[in-house]
Amino acid sequence: MKRDRVLIIMLIALAVMTSASSSNFLAGSDFKTIDTAQLHSMIVDNAYRQEGGREKQFTVINTRTKEQYGEAHIFSAISLPENDFEKSMNLLPKEKGMLLVVYCNDAKFETSRKWAGKAASAGYTNPSIYSEGFLVWKEKKMPVAPLRNGI
Repeated sequence: MKRDRVLIIMLIALAVMTSASSSNFLAGSDFKTIDTAQLHSMIVDNAYRQEGGREKQFTVINTRTKEQYGEAHIFSAISLPENDFEKSMNLLPKEKGMLLVVYCNDAKFETSRKWAGKAASAGYTNPSIYSEGFLVWKEKKMPVAPLRNGI
């Protein structure tokens, strides 16, 4: 009887751990996340590095559609929509360990998570997700391109 209870408790604990692990994966926790303040600081630092003739430390990747990118995007980001990942791989850095910061429109970051998963499958070891999304970036009046009135 006591052994049965221990076994049941162990099975319940295993089920809870498996469930928590699955939900963390679905929430995108397998990828490092970066918030607005961190990303803004990193972009400024990258700009100074490049201006000084040094290599950039990371690449910002817009996973939204080309149309959305054309309307406005995070300053310095390149457009690599999640649906076009395979066709656009040649635009990715050759160094597979470089930090890739990916973003989409919102904090659910489903598109970013899918893109980061594809990058990881292609051998990139450092994809990270901008966790607040482009809509928050604009709302906080962070630098966007193209620079237009009203954006």
